[in-house]
Amino acid sequence: MTNFDKLFRRLVISKSFIRGWGNPLHLQELCVSRREKVAIRNECLKLVPAESIQENTVEIVKQEIKGDRQYIDAKFRSPIANHMGHMVPTEVATAHFQLVLPHDHRVGIDSIPINICYAGTGDQGFNRRRLLTAHPLLKQYRIGSIILENPYYGVRKPKHQVRSSLFYVTDLLVMGGALMLETLALLHWCEKMKLTPAILHGFSLGGHMASLAFTNWPGPLSLLSCASWSTSSTAFCDGVLSRTIPWDLLKKQFYENKAYQTFYEYLREGKKSTSSNLSVIDPVKDMMRLIMDEFTSLDNYSRPVESNIPNAMFIIGTNDGYVLRDGIPDMNDVWPGCLVRYIPYGHISGFLFSQSVFQHAVAEMLQRQQPNVKLKKSPITSPITITTSTNT
Repeated sequence: MTNFDKLFRRLVISKSFIRGWGNPLHLQELCVSRREKVAIRNECLKLVPAESIQENTVEIVKQEIKGDRQYIDAKFRSPIANHMGHMVPTEVATAHFQLVLPHDHRVGIDSIPINICYAGTGDQGFNRRRLLTAHPLLKQYRIGSIILENPYYGVRKPKHQVRSSLFYVTDLLVMGGALMLETLALLHWCEKMKLTPAILHGFSLGGHMASLAFTNWPGPLSLLSCASWSTSSTAFCDGVLSRTIPWDLLKKQFYENKAYQTFYEYLREGKKSTSSNLSVIDPVKDMMRLIMDEFTSLDNYSRPVESNIPNAMFIIGTNDGYVLRDGIPDMNDVWPGCLVRYIPYGHISGFLFSQSVFQHAVAEMLQRQQPNVKLKKSPITSPITITTSTNT
């Protein structure tokens, strides 16, 4: 299956970080903000306090009913634009989402379980997640969905950006911070609109963004993270995705600008692992690994509230060529008590052939959070044999 992942990647022309690292001062500022605010639950909650989110915080752009479903397109100002506006493109500053509900649901009056769905790499717009996730969840379980547009994707794509080819490494870091803060805003709004209980869900990049956002919510919440793990460093440095990165450009910038080398030393000094003291063969790749670990390692964020960890599940392919798990922390060690299930697929084949498994797991995790939740199909029982880690 890993060979299929490699073949698929060759067919995709989108590249990553086509203009390099980004402003070194922004790298430093993002790092300090992550360590002092975003990664600490109580501090992050101060950036998006509950009282700052009201019903009218979200602007309804379009509302229509088609058959047995209703669709509500909406937008709101991303909280990251208030805190780091100088590095947020205008298009990214506004968050867009589509709410998919039963045709007879009365928003703000009736209660309904809700799935907040994040985009995988290159998944622009609402169509794919609406078809593969929102519609089946609504039909089978009567679970509504919020399909959140990724920063730098779709209508949030900066001018001149082609497809999902991010210009800079810093764009990915801003994307993560934006989604974490936007999730807080959405969850506050969902509570006011009776869109509860809630689950965060995504595949690949979307799964990891969901995991990061999961760390900062203080109330009841579920998580289903598919094809992602404890950090993204191996995905960008060793997996199939590493082939999309312009290493020669990054190397050129690294050696021509002393500021990048200074930031690299800053990261090495701050890394607790003794491995940072080992001889480094390739400083450029090591810097990429340190950046990705700094910003994406779940070990570097608040552990989710204890009562939510049993409501968190990771579904991982045993032959995934994108998400490599060797040499990085196991999720059972990072979040003891979470569920880990394995499917006998690679990254792309897992996406193609496991959608029903993912849909079922969304309902299962919501029911673990709230056993008396009203689902159309209940009780939840596993439809197929799935290998589960011994911890669970």
